[in-house]
Amino acid sequence: MRDLDSSTEGKSASGVRAVERAADILVSLGEGEKTLTEISNGLNLNKTTVYRLLGTLQKKDFVLKDAENGKYYLHWGLIGLFHTGLERSQGLVQNAYPYMEKLWKLTGETVTLYIKKGYYRICVSEIVSEHPLKFAVGVGTVVPINAYTGSPGKLFLAYMTREEVSDVLNHEKTSHGFKITDQGLLLKELGEIKQRGWAVSYGERIKGGSSLSVPIWNRQGDVVSSLNILGPYARLNEDVLLGYLDLLKECARAASVRLGGAPDKIWGGEDENISFYTQR
Repeated sequence: MRDLDSSTEGKSASGVRAVERAADILVSLGEGEKTLTEISNGLNLNKTTVYRLLGTLQKKDFVLKDAENGKYYLHWGLIGLFHTGLERSQGLVQNAYPYMEKLWKLTGETVTLYIKKGYYRICVSEIVSEHPLKFAVGVGTVVPINAYTGSPGKLFLAYMTREEVSDVLNHEKTSHGFKITDQGLLLKELGEIKQRGWAVSYGERIKGGSSLSVPIWNRQGDVVSSLNILGPYARLNEDVLLGYLDLLKECARAASVRLGGAPDKIWGGEDENISFYTQR
């Protein structure tokens, strides 16, 4: 009996270690996409062990591997779990969805809702346009936040501290090879985005695409998500897209109020709120 108990305890301890290591891998990938070697070195784990655990996580759709650069990244299986928890704790998607639907009906374009997680933005809700020519993102899609990822990414950057922005840009430089040629101009643009309270993009992430984004706030005055309209530039040129700005802000304001936010008090901010962007 003692030998059986010892065997059972050994298997239990081994199982706990495997769970801990898998959790460590997920936390590591939460910092950004990484190669097998980077994960192994960062966690001081044997490559074979990491490879085996990554295989299990891939089967559960928690992790995917980029075929081009060989790096692993978090995928929609985890987002589904997070999405459920998000609805229960904050009700973000539930509270925003009626206004997303209003936007979708009045514009006829795809409407998305993003949250920020580390160096990435995640699509947690989407209503796709019914036009034959349209753009769709997909709930659970994870996109790096940088200077080249369209209006939602720039919006999130604009509401970060200067230190956070520098951290994101440094991460992009080391992880993806992106380099900002004039960081001063970028910081100035981010300051302008924060001051006016919206961001726009034409073909930055998707060639031929246009997008417009505004923030949704919670009761603490934090930006919890980005509400967005996107579609082809053929329908959403500058005049048409910006013509939807008031409607988009109205919907974001209503969703913010549902979350306990007071957007009228903080929409656009004050000059001192953007000073850290314009300082050299």
